[in-house]
Amino acid sequence: MKDLPLVPSAAPGTAVAGPGVSGWRERRPVWKRERCNFCRDCLLYCPEGALGLEGDELRINLAFCKGCGICAHECPLQALDMVPEYTGQAGFLA
Repeated sequence: MKDLPLVPSAAPGTAVAGPGVSGWRERRPVWKRERCNFCRDCLLYCPEGALGLEGDELRINLAFCKGCGICAHECPLQALDMVPEYTGQAGFLA
């Protein structure tokens, strides 16, 4: 196996964040600490580098998260849930 850098190729938080993605992101990840074994699969598979570990805490940078759900899908213990970004009345933005 080649010694390649983890996804993304840029260090997390160094890419340019465009206009807020929360305006069009439909779902966002929420971490369930009690289920997490810190396997780091979510960090490996996140295509945007929106996830990071700080000590024993998973940090989700919502400025970079696109809401794709790959992190939640790849988590073997289902420690990430994808929840609706907006829970208000359909068709209206706050």
